[in-house]
Amino acid sequence: MVLYFTGTGNSRYLARRIAEGLEMPLYDLNACIKAGDTAPVNPVFYRFFVKADAFRATDACIGCGRCVELCPLNNVHLKNGKPVWGKNCTHCMACICYCPKEVIEYGEKSKGKPRYHVEALEKKQKDV
Repeated sequence: MVLYFTGTGNSRYLARRIAEGLEMPLYDLNACIKAGDTAPVNPVFYRFFVKADAFRATDACIGCGRCVELCPLNNVHLKNGKPVWGKNCTHCMACICYCPKEVIEYGEKSKGKPRYHVEALEKKQKDV
């Protein structure tokens, strides 16, 4: 946060008083982020940037339901045999990466991109 005041000798005093009135001082917020505590950042990031609106399945979807099973937030459900995404998404990309037919896309961003698999998750799925 940068505050600009011109023309008075009280500029620093006024800037300090405004900064003191912040709920969490800026230096504390910076320290939290450096320490790996993203609690102050994640709510803002998720609210404005993490949305499931762009997820879709192409017509080649076979309606197997694997995306429904793997979604950690239970955000995907089948409607008329095709996946539909809700508003509670964390962008883990399990639905895209584990689709057996590779027909789930995230807008145009995922087209032609490789699908990634976590071996430990695959082993766990086979054991079940």
